[in-house]
Order: sequence, then C-alpha cells, then structure tokens
Amino acid sequence: MNEAERTIGDLLKEHNKLTLDIMRGNHTPIAKMLLAENEKLRARLAKLRG
Repeated sequence: MNEAERTIGDLLKEHNKLTLDIMRGNHTPIAKMLLAENEKLRARLAKLRG
C-alpha cells in the first residue's frame, strides 16, 4: 500500500467515524466542521483519481 492509499484510507475512516457520531446525536461544532472539511478532501481525492 502506498502513501496515497494510506491517506485515502485514513480520511475515509475519519469520515465514517464523524458520520456515526453525528448520526448518534453528537452534533458538536467541531465534528460538523471536520465532516465538512473531509467532504472537501474527498472531492479533491476523487479528482486526483480521475
């Protein structure tokens, strides 16, 4: 596994954790902000993948 794949995996793991927190009712401003930031990063990664 190369560095890019590890980074993608880490981002997806963090995104899933934050999503579960929000679904469980832990609507902290930090969680919402991180989730929004992760969405931006996921979009950038999708562009890089082609």
